[in-house]
Amino acid sequence: MSDPKEKPAETVTYIDLNNAPHIYFDIAPAHGVMANAVEIELAARTLNPLADGSVEVKFVTTARLRCSHAGAQHLRNALDAVLKMLEAPQQSPAAASKLN
Repeated sequence: MSDPKEKPAETVTYIDLNNAPHIYFDIAPAHGVMANAVEIELAARTLNPLADGSVEVKFVTTARLRCSHAGAQHLRNALDAVLKMLEAPQQSPAAASKLN
């Protein structure tokens, strides 16, 4: 018999949508909380050619993440897990592309 204090395992139905956007970013320059929603700005480095032949480096917004406290914890857990994968010794190119 299970302990009544134990919570049942949470099951999540996940549907993979092929048209979900891929978001690339180099930095997360700003973050905050408003009305209990986590807010994170993402930006990517761009190179802008100038008339004199030089290049100007700028960071432009690529996405604005908004989520609940629980969503932020899931994101943090996923980032922690993938950073651990990067720290592990690489065995082969196939191992480096392994998804969870």
